[in-house]
Amino acid sequence: MNFVRGLAGVAIGFVFFVVAVRMVSPSDGLMLNATCTIAAALASGFLAALIAGSHEFPWAATVGMLMIGSGFLTMRQQGLPRPGWYEMTIAGCGPVSALLGAAIWLLAKLKMQRPRDLPLDGNRSPQ
Repeated sequence: MNFVRGLAGVAIGFVFFVVAVRMVSPSDGLMLNATCTIAAALASGFLAALIAGSHEFPWAATVGMLMIGSGFLTMRQQGLPRPGWYEMTIAGCGPVSALLGAAIWLLAKLKMQRPRDLPLDGNRSPQ
């Protein structure tokens, strides 16, 4: 069941990323594209981690690998011999931002835990 949830998180996160990035064209400028790419990747990593429920970083990393693949695919569709700034932005900023989105979810998940679930000294690891 966890595997299916992880795959669903990856699929939904990546579809969200593709839809959000396609709303901005490369001719809109580097800063707008970079901002939209980072925001979409943060949200997609957050979504993947939220839906997966456990092992959040590997699922968010999978979304990041799909982002790299989509940047490469975009480059090859345009017939470019090497990636331009648009593809570099997607492949460079996307995976890191997706992992940051998963980290934000893990921090939020930690905050949502009830205080009685944590040891009295506040440490999460047993000693």
